[in-house]
Amino acid sequence: MLTSMRKHSQSIVVKIMAGLLVASFAVWGVEDMFTIVTSSSSAIFKVGDIEGDPTTIENEVRGEINRLSPLFGNKFGFEQAKTFGIVEMVLQRQINDSALLLGAKEFGIEISDNLVRGKIRQTSGFQGLGGFDRNRFQQILRSNSMTEAGYIANARKQMSRAHLFDSFSSETAPRKLVESVYRYRQEKRTAETVFISDSLQQGIPDPGEGELVKLHKDQAARFTSPEYRAISVIRLEAAGLAAEISISDGEIKQAYEAREDEFTKKEFRQVKQMIFSEEKDAQKAAAALSQGNDFAKVAKEIAKMDASAIDLGKITHAHLPFPKLADVVFALRAGENSALLKSPLGWHLFRVDAIEAGGVKTLDEVRDDLRKTIAREKAVDSLYELANKLEDSLGGGATLEESARLLNLKVQKIAAVDKGGKKPDGSLIKTLPAGDFLNIAFATDEGSESPLSETGADGYFLLRVDGVTLPALKPLKSVRAEVVQAWKDQKRAEKSEASAKVIVDRVNAGVTLAAIAAETGLEIKTTAKLLRQPENDQTGIPQALADKIFGLSKGHAALARSEAGYTVASLKEITAANPEADKAGVDALSGQLAQSLRNDVYAQLAFALRDRFGVSVNRDVVSSLFTGAARGRRR
Repeated sequence: MLTSMRKHSQSIVVKIMAGLLVASFAVWGVEDMFTIVTSSSSAIFKVGDIEGDPTTIENEVRGEINRLSPLFGNKFGFEQAKTFGIVEMVLQRQINDSALLLGAKEFGIEISDNLVRGKIRQTSGFQGLGGFDRNRFQQILRSNSMTEAGYIANARKQMSRAHLFDSFSSETAPRKLVESVYRYRQEKRTAETVFISDSLQQGIPDPGEGELVKLHKDQAARFTSPEYRAISVIRLEAAGLAAEISISDGEIKQAYEAREDEFTKKEFRQVKQMIFSEEKDAQKAAAALSQGNDFAKVAKEIAKMDASAIDLGKITHAHLPFPKLADVVFALRAGENSALLKSPLGWHLFRVDAIEAGGVKTLDEVRDDLRKTIAREKAVDSLYELANKLEDSLGGGATLEESARLLNLKVQKIAAVDKGGKKPDGSLIKTLPAGDFLNIAFATDEGSESPLSETGADGYFLLRVDGVTLPALKPLKSVRAEVVQAWKDQKRAEKSEASAKVIVDRVNAGVTLAAIAAETGLEIKTTAKLLRQPENDQTGIPQALADKIFGLSKGHAALARSEAGYTVASLKEITAANPEADKAGVDALSGQLAQSLRNDVYAQLAFALRDRFGVSVNRDVVSSLFTGAARGRRR
């Protein structure tokens, strides 16, 4: 029950709004901002003397829908909110909040306007560059479907409940509890294991006819063909349209001229530079270079510049601030130093270490690529218009085939496809449209057409479901070989389990697993140190077996099913956890336990207050709240 309560009280939206209340208040200086406007609508619930306002519930549900809608392809509305329990979640949250508010009042907790303003002044969520930004405040409220009065009332309630709740809860968990849980969670165990494979089990007889009939019936789902659908689909794809679009030489030339920069590779040079404020120092350095001295050595000794200071990296002509300097540098050969140059910044000496030649691709070199690019761009531009024409044609009563002929489009026929995109023979259909094609195909009624849907950035599809073949149990004669194999696999698994149980019984009777492995020829392995609640896979040990290992005493054994056999494990060693050696881990656990305790206290307090003040819900109002008429009236 407490878990259920937490689900109602701790949704993503609750956390978001609580965060806004704690971290996003702001001062706007309007005295009547604290006036709570009550609705004249019928109460949706009543807790003590507090009546729930349907509009408030609707606004909160709208906020949840706005958050979830993008996750469902913007197809998540009020009906889906009811189905997913979101309406009930919001309703129960409002009831809990009202009960806690009444509890706060009973304990004499009152939140004054000044206290609310004080809290507001401490936070920055609605602040702009010059202080409080009213436009920002209103924008956030609108995006969360809240009114100003409703937000302030909610803020006051949050603060009131927080004061009440803080008096019942602690920010920390008891140290003994934390250490006890830590020791339990961090205890490690090592086990010896052997694996009994199904494939080793021999002497399996052939099944009788009665056994096959029974297995075929008992495991009907295994031998049932999936639902198949026959589909007709029209595809609008840029690649297909582009192949039919002719591009003139004039268009190609015009595109080349407009995109010449794309086909121009600039020349890059790896350049070093010394710079001096005094000409005499620059001349001294130039003389040293002329004698063959290393550029970096001269820079360090005379210019007092280290290697990182002189390295300009790979630069183009435009990187140098003065064109005259750039002209000289880009006239040098690789490995050549420049003469002494003067600029407004001082005296310069340059060295070019390496050159990456530039150049321009000719029109003939890029003609084919340009033709394809232009055709694709035109195809993408025409897709939208073509898609509208297709929808208009179908909306006017034309069939899929008639619309395709009118617009010179092809209709692709898919005789049968399952939800995995496979044919009845099990082969994968590789020519299906991209996007959410299969989900849409299996959500469309037989004889109906789907909406026009995107396949990505450059395509659409529209399908019609021509026929539906429902799942059906395959006749035994058509799957006899599969049923025989399934029966034999089952018998091998039973034999593996029986062998594993014998080993477990012997170990528990005092025989070591190593001795049994030596007798039977099984390979014995030792596990790594196992945890009760591992974050990752524990070296191939099934979790079901790991759970059993933590219930064993030393020298005892247990078994569990693996992928194709049974694993027997015998507990070898227990490593106790030491809280003193892991301060960070203990502190993290302490925070988790404290939050869990607070959640439980919150849930118990809310339930107690609901019981104390009494709760009634007008289910008729709840049921009618999100009908089309009700929504229309509230808009």
